[in-house]
Amino acid sequence: MKEKKPINGPTWEANLSQAIGVINSSNCFLFSGDIDPDSVGSMLSLSLYLNQLDKKVFLVIPDTLGDNLDFFEKIIKYNSISILRNQEAIAAVKDEIETIIFCDTANTKLVPFYPFISECILSKKPKVIEIDHHFGADSQELTDYGIKLFRNANANTEIIGTILETLHNEHPEGPNPFSQRNIILGLITGMLGDTVGGKVIHYKEDYDHWMGKLGERLKEITRWRGTDDKRGEDCKTSKFGDPKNILDYLNRLTEDQEICFNLLNARIEIKGKMGFLNLLPSTYQDVKKSCQAFDSDWFVDIMSFLVNAVPEKSQHAGIVIFEGKNAGGEDCIFIKIRRAVDFSGVDLRTGEDKIKELFGDLYMGGGGHAGAVSFRVHRLEEKELLARLENVFDFFNTAIESNGN
Repeated sequence: MKEKKPINGPTWEANLSQAIGVINSSNCFLFSGDIDPDSVGSMLSLSLYLNQLDKKVFLVIPDTLGDNLDFFEKIIKYNSISILRNQEAIAAVKDEIETIIFCDTANTKLVPFYPFISECILSKKPKVIEIDHHFGADSQELTDYGIKLFRNANANTEIIGTILETLHNEHPEGPNPFSQRNIILGLITGMLGDTVGGKVIHYKEDYDHWMGKLGERLKEITRWRGTDDKRGEDCKTSKFGDPKNILDYLNRLTEDQEICFNLLNARIEIKGKMGFLNLLPSTYQDVKKSCQAFDSDWFVDIMSFLVNAVPEKSQHAGIVIFEGKNAGGEDCIFIKIRRAVDFSGVDLRTGEDKIKELFGDLYMGGGGHAGAVSFRVHRLEEKELLARLENVFDFFNTAIESNGN
């Protein structure tokens, strides 16, 4: 597959027009992507609009989304949108699918069940739309024939916003997506998720435009029930009236989760100008009295805080390692690398070649943005893994120092 490149000008306009035509002419859609707040927010927002047009939609989401994104699952259930959790569920609807929409996913290795989807659906050459803002590292087009909507953006939901805006402008007599709270919630959540709550903004003009527009619309259309309402008074911690309400909800931890977070936060090491946190099984044995399993739903929200906390400890960048499964269900070790909010001196994607060199045939893939990347390697002995990672720390420390930081 070709490496992804941002698309602009007449080519972007032509691709967008072609995608709009496919959306208008299709009646049954399958959405899939690497699961995070931005990708799910993208899939949810566009699928809710299509649902209002009486089009059939299926979302591939293998696992539950964690407590801090439980409102997404509630919205999906309330709107009777089908979630496909496994290959069997995908197989049951494969003959209905006219169009597949891939959202916010760097390459095929990150698409849940991609080999199965490729075999049983893509082999029949359905219409495909690929929407993404991941470039560099091992980002690749997911198909050789799909319509590409690749653009520099703070979040994939900004691109979804443009698609929804275009659809509504073509059919102003139809439902207005920007009058639908749940669509706006999905778009805002994606933006907050991919900008660390608005702290890491690469394209400020775009961010200000979309957050301003969506935030104002959310305030305008949110209605609060009072104490005299038969259904009871609305709770402002679980019903969102502005982006800050959403961010507060995304950032919440229970008392037990905070204890676990603080314990692990104290274990962050400083290696030169890099932070490091080992979340392999050996660490879990040390903290299991205060933490649930690192692969549990309970730990999902703690993990999102930790991957941001590690680089802040060094004020430059940081690495978190943990065991898990890739999108294909294979056992692997994740190597997540992020920059601190106020540091932009090194493009983290430059570390991919070093990791490929160090791990050889054990390397499984990876990618991301200049400020946040994730790589996967086959499992190996912890001692051997840590020894190889020392070379990764050396690589980034040299890069950081050579940039005068």
